[in-house]
Amino acid sequence: MRSLVVVVVGLTLSSGAAVHDRSGCSATDYAPESIQVRSAPSPKANSLQAVPRGKISSFVRVDAFRSRGGDWLKVRGGQYEGWVPARDVVCRVPSQAAQDIIAAQAAAVLQALKAANMAELAGFVHPIKGLRFSPYASVDAKTDVVLTASQLNGALQDQAKRVWGGDDGSGAPIRLTFAGYYHKFVYDRDFAQSPQVTYNKGDKGTNQTWEQYPNAIVVDYRLPQTGGTPPEHLRLAFEQHQGKWYLSGIIHDGWTI
Repeated sequence: MRSLVVVVVGLTLSSGAAVHDRSGCSATDYAPESIQVRSAPSPKANSLQAVPRGKISSFVRVDAFRSRGGDWLKVRGGQYEGWVPARDVVCRVPSQAAQDIIAAQAAAVLQALKAANMAELAGFVHPIKGLRFSPYASVDAKTDVVLTASQLNGALQDQAKRVWGGDDGSGAPIRLTFAGYYHKFVYDRDFAQSPQVTYNKGDKGTNQTWEQYPNAIVVDYRLPQTGGTPPEHLRLAFEQHQGKWYLSGIIHDGWTI
């Protein structure tokens, strides 16, 4: 993983630095009335503080961690700093801060996709979660394919076919080789030429990215309508783990006929 450094208002942020989200956090629908802040990312760790769900906005995001039991967020609040389950708390990085943190890394990922360089792309993949491929904005965790960094190497030459979910129109299985999927549902257009790039923005609608990546930085590359071709999006989801941000999702949103 490369070290990407940008200077923002006197602060140095990098892809390997802890991220402090000054916008505050919010409780999810699953959160109990009182959320335990623990000394380590484990439900068995000591409780440092019990915080009412109505006061979660006072949290400041520090880091994130992926364990077998799920995602955890490291937060700071008052005199304590500890871990809370991501199932209970969402701490999304504000748009400008997200751009400052991830823009260079996202651009490098996009260039790897444009060049179909899977070895380069593999270097950005989340070491625990791998990389999930979603053919549509509806993002289905049950049917989307997840590949590890090692599986990406040589994937374009692999002639084995996988089912990548169901066709949005017919519902028939999307049965393709990786190369076939890549050219239809990843880089079917030149997203490097996108005139509009946004960071942690966008309404839900049919876009279910936030359902699956609530604490991610999502970079949205949008190509406008040209002739009879409707607008199209390619979204890259980056998730934090032990102080670094990794690519964990590629979401395609557009016509594929």
